Amino acid sequence: MILVLFTFLLLLSSCARIIMYTDPLTSEEHVNLGYIYEKQGKIELAREEYKKAIRKDRKNWIAYYNLGNIYAREEKWERAEELYLRALEIKRDPDLLNNLAYVLNKKGDHCLALKLIEEALAKAQKPEYKQTEEDIRSAIEREKVKCLSFEGEGEFW
Repeated sequence: MILVLFTFLLLLSSCARIIMYTDPLTSEEHVNLGYIYEKQGKIELAREEYKKAIRKDRKNWIAYYNLGNIYAREEKWERAEELYLRALEIKRDPDLLNNLAYVLNKKGDHCLALKLIEEALAKAQKPEYKQTEEDIRSAIEREKVKCLSFEGEGEFW
């Protein structure tokens, strides 16, 4: 009887395995999955995928950009700005410049928003950029803001 019990315990111990979970997806794959979730309206799942993408690759500007877009749609301007600025440190993409300009305009930083949208427009002439510029210029006029400009200014940031 003891021999049977010992054999049974020996068999059980040989079946025990430690399974370690490793994420098989790349940062880009997490971004793509997040984008799919976002298009399906599964915003929380999208948010988590973008965060996973950032954890996998801190230089994945698209993950910061897409995550910023989620916060901008939720009108969480501070968080959106923070994420766009992180993305901007990696790449000066015109879509990113446009979205950051939009957020800054919403926050009332119209002069900086104008500078960024002008940079975006210098890179590409998209209708949405022109709309952002129009919105910024309207806010500047409506609020009577004076934006100083200096000749020979270098690139912002």
